[in-house]
Amino acid sequence: MANVAVVGLGIMGRGMAENLLKHGHTVTVWNRTPDRAAELADAGAVVAATPAEAAARADVVFEVTADDASSRAVWQGPDGILAGARSTTVLIASATLSVSRIEDLAARCARQGLPFYDMPLTGGSAAARTGTLVLLAGGDADGLPALQPVFDAIARDVRHFGPAGAGTRFKLVLNALQAVHLAGFGEALRLAEAAGLDPHQVGEALLDRPGGVVTRLAWDSYLTPPEPLNFSAAWAHKDLTYAAHMADAAGQDHHPLLDGVLSLFTAALAEGRAHEDWSTVNPTAPH
Repeated sequence: MANVAVVGLGIMGRGMAENLLKHGHTVTVWNRTPDRAAELADAGAVVAATPAEAAARADVVFEVTADDASSRAVWQGPDGILAGARSTTVLIASATLSVSRIEDLAARCARQGLPFYDMPLTGGSAAARTGTLVLLAGGDADGLPALQPVFDAIARDVRHFGPAGAGTRFKLVLNALQAVHLAGFGEALRLAEAAGLDPHQVGEALLDRPGGVVTRLAWDSYLTPPEPLNFSAAWAHKDLTYAAHMADAAGQDHHPLLDGVLSLFTAALAEGRAHEDWSTVNPTAPH
């Protein structure tokens, strides 16, 4: 069994920590608001005073915070992960961050000779609770087999996309496509209603067409807003903004679908819907 630290105990980090404990790993946790860490202490986790202390105790560190700013706060400085990590500690960024942030973080780890992976997550809150996440990895492929006992506690699959940064690039592509599909599904239902069709009948019929899991997600959230929250409009807006920056940096200056769906989420935030499920860009389900 491994000593594993989880830094950041939101929906995803908490589920990961719980499953690591269930599989017999020694788990150290840290969270900006201590009450979430205290709840895990009752299940057997060690609560660290700082991210540096959490890293010092661990063979493997997962950072699962919200965005670039929170990532910098927990990695850097005298109390950060980089200050506490040992030369053999495997450091994993599982937050969905911008490409520029991941590149900076990978460079900092390389300068200190620390093993680093970017490994954002997919599968949502349900997968975090049940230990069936998919880990989207960038980094040294040769180092992944040794980490498999840790991955087995939290994930059903690990997909490697290339060197450090590749996992994040794929995650931004994935979330951009999912958001476009989600918004398109909502527009299709509005068109169906305007054309005099029963949106319930249309929604059920669309589940049989291409779109897969995203169509199911869109339809389920159309009928009943998820509880607990699966993925907020604010998080979708953040990821789409990072995806647009990535596209611009890669020289792709024409991405109308990405720009269009980003504008929908920008409007949702301006209307006070930042903390609603990202399905808020769909119409309200009929009664």
